[in-house]
Amino acid sequence: MTGHGKNPDKRNQLIQLTIICLCAGIVIADVFLPLGFVLWILYLVPLLLSVWLTGRYAPFIIAWLITGAILMSNLISVALRQDPSDLPDRAVFILMIAIIALLVYEIRTSYTLLEAEVIERRKTQKNLEELTHNLEERIKKRTRELSEANRDLNEDIKKRRKLETALETANQKLSLLSQITRHDISNRVFALLAELDLAKDLSSDPRFTESIGNLERTSMAIQDQIMFTKDYGEIGAQAPAWFPVTPLIMSAEDQLHSPEVTITVNCDGVEVFADAMISKVFFNLIHNALRHGEHVTRITFSYTRSGDDLIISCEDNGIGIAQQNKIHIFKKGFGKDSGLGLFLCHEILSITGITIQETGEWEKGARFEIHIPDGGWRITKS
Repeated sequence: MTGHGKNPDKRNQLIQLTIICLCAGIVIADVFLPLGFVLWILYLVPLLLSVWLTGRYAPFIIAWLITGAILMSNLISVALRQDPSDLPDRAVFILMIAIIALLVYEIRTSYTLLEAEVIERRKTQKNLEELTHNLEERIKKRTRELSEANRDLNEDIKKRRKLETALETANQKLSLLSQITRHDISNRVFALLAELDLAKDLSSDPRFTESIGNLERTSMAIQDQIMFTKDYGEIGAQAPAWFPVTPLIMSAEDQLHSPEVTITVNCDGVEVFADAMISKVFFNLIHNALRHGEHVTRITFSYTRSGDDLIISCEDNGIGIAQQNKIHIFKKGFGKDSGLGLFLCHEILSITGITIQETGEWEKGARFEIHIPDGGWRITKS
């Protein structure tokens, strides 16, 4: 740091000494060689050298020094040689020197600003190069990390595909085994029911007939259980889709066919986004009313809007559901028979975020409300 500080000072001293020597030499030459402008033009050399001096007003100081030298040489020339004074010419040259000093000052100022700008640009370029280098390093590092992450992700995808393939194969085998098992059991239960029916006709003992009835009910419960496993296994097997409500209800009515019960459907144009097993929901609601409503003569399906949501209601004029049983009816195994119908309804609807609850009054009839959130329903014009 000391060396850098001394170099400008030494350079200034050297330039100042050169300027003084030049001015002194020009004065001496002017005294002995009165050449006028031809010699005075040499004063421009020290004036131009002032550009490299560190002082801000160095050109004006040198201009004053040259002015003094010109006037001094004039006085010496008149005194020594007794020549006529050429002061007017010297005054013109002094004015020219002042103008050139102003130009040199402007050049020096511009040079200083340009030098500062060059230094600033060099610093900026250096910083930019460092930033570029750091950015390149970060990009390389990030690219390497992304490459490693992509490689790991590809490995995970390959493993997942293998697992999915294995799981799909296992599901296919389990599905096939389940179908075979259900088929075999159904056949055996059907044969058992046929034998029990025949046994009832052949026996007149009331106790034997009662036992046969119990066996028959047990066999039918097994048959219901088998049908439930079949239906439950199909939940979620297909992607959810849009289904019109009215045709589903009418189809369920045709399957259950109960002429003494009037089924009214006020759901024209209503469609729901649900699992493909949605038809089982309406089938089980009608079946539940027919089997457990005791004196049901009317079942009504309708819909109302609740804010952005939709509520589809299934009402009957049967016995209804006791208050203490309302929180249990959608649980697996609760009920007079298999206790699987309403549980199946709940499971099918939950696939697409639909809920169901019972809001009827005991001895006035059951009322099931299917609550469909916004986005899961739409009403189309016929």
